[in-house]
Amino acid sequence: MPLTERIIDAHQHMGCSMFSHTETTATTLIKALDQHGIAAAMVMPQPDTAHPAAMHDEIAAAADAHPGRVFGMANVSPRLPEREYRAEIKRCINDLGFKAIKLHPLGHNVTISSPDARIVFQVASEYGVPVLIHTGTGNPHSLPSLALRPARAFPDVNIVLCHAGWSVYAEEAIVAAECADNLYLEPSWCGPYQIQAMINSIGAERVLYGSDHLTNIAPELAKFASLNLSPDTLRACLHDNAVRLFRLNHDS
Repeated sequence: MPLTERIIDAHQHMGCSMFSHTETTATTLIKALDQHGIAAAMVMPQPDTAHPAAMHDEIAAAADAHPGRVFGMANVSPRLPEREYRAEIKRCINDLGFKAIKLHPLGHNVTISSPDARIVFQVASEYGVPVLIHTGTGNPHSLPSLALRPARAFPDVNIVLCHAGWSVYAEEAIVAAECADNLYLEPSWCGPYQIQAMINSIGAERVLYGSDHLTNIAPELAKFASLNLSPDTLRACLHDNAVRLFRLNHDS
């Protein structure tokens, strides 16, 4: 049951997860989006310490095959030599048209607030794209509060806390977002009452729907449906915020 006219999933993957070992292909992705009435998805490779260029190419091919439905995001380890990191991000954004950069503290084995991660935010600032950060599991590297340091150092970069602390650290994610206006919350794996608390605290304009896994699309939609939100609030969380944040075409 669609909650608004058009829903954008702000957090999806292609490839095989090094943690859950689930695999998502372009075919299974589009099938799931169709099944659940999702208009479009922001898609990145599963986290990996190896160079992800091949999967970036697969995502770009899916975007070409399904225009307006698949939008790519780069997922490159900041532990690569800076020249290699910059080259792949440049290729993804300039050549492939990707919309954002991902930092995965657990998958990349790097702390959000560390000097090693600074290149992610520096490059995002240079290209004018947002950064998505995995939070919640893999602590202490993934604690939501650690995003405050780059958020303050790069106030021009919008930063999405993926999983918004993964339920157990949801309150910490809320406090962090209260302290920095450029922090957004994507609450996959959080409870419905926590999503409501996020909207109450920082406003619907900084909360985005995301599912993370294909099998999680329906449960995450159900959480928003259970909150009896106004149509305007639902549309903001499920569509408008993603359009604005990722600079998507207005007909997406």
